[in-house]
Amino acid sequence: SQFANNSKNHASNAKVKPAYRGLIHAACTIIKEEGFFALYKGSIPALMLVSHGGIQFVSYEFLKSRFAPNRKNINNTNKTKAKGTISERLKDSLGYLVMGATSKFIASTTTYPLQVIKARLQQRSQVVEMSETTGEIIVTIREYRGVSDCVARIWKCEGVTGFFKGCVTNALRVAPSAAITFVVYEWVLDVLTTP
Repeated sequence: SQFANNSKNHASNAKVKPAYRGLIHAACTIIKEEGFFALYKGSIPALMLVSHGGIQFVSYEFLKSRFAPNRKNINNTNKTKAKGTISERLKDSLGYLVMGATSKFIASTTTYPLQVIKARLQQRSQVVEMSETTGEIIVTIREYRGVSDCVARIWKCEGVTGFFKGCVTNALRVAPSAAITFVVYEWVLDVLTTP
């Protein structure tokens, strides 16, 4: 295939570093090539990514306050009749699924630039990638001096879109699990708060 041929041609022209064989080999290689503190590259954006969970829960609670039925009203009506019909429970669960997925999408999109910066800082300085214009495989050398250098270079070379490369794919990957998590969260909360 053309992809394989381009890969071989460009890989033979440039000296490509071999892949890591495992955890210990990776740690030893990183320390040998870049120094001990290279093991901590990307730790500042990683610490800032703690905000992701907070944004997700705040978004979820906001959506729930706007769109979910009032829990007190549900509990009062549940005392007089059984837990509702199956269709009513599925309708409520569907709403919680949508709110959970939406809150994860909001949190992922909001914090995604931090994820990109962290990944760029942590990746190996020599990267094999495909050219967007020609489709050829090229070896790119990226070395960042820190978070501010990384941000400046992404902004200069790629613009705002550089901070969101892969954002939609990532959000679609993580939203379903968050949706299920929030349905289970609501079910557990209902079980614990129902007398």
